[in-house]
Amino acid sequence: MDKRIYTLIFLYVVYFIVAVTMLLFVPVQQFMTAFLFGASGVLIFLMFFSLWLLQRRD
Repeated sequence: MDKRIYTLIFLYVVYFIVAVTMLLFVPVQQFMTAFLFGASGVLIFLMFFSLWLLQRRD
């Protein structure tokens, strides 16, 4: 099979394991939710900070 198929299967298996773990264990659910919100907040901050730096440079 193609390498992309193996990558998609691997990502699906990882997603499935994370989803089942979040379903069965509440602390994992709380951690993953906090991690996702925290990571999205950091990414939004970095995006606006880089836009500010680009505008400041011009």
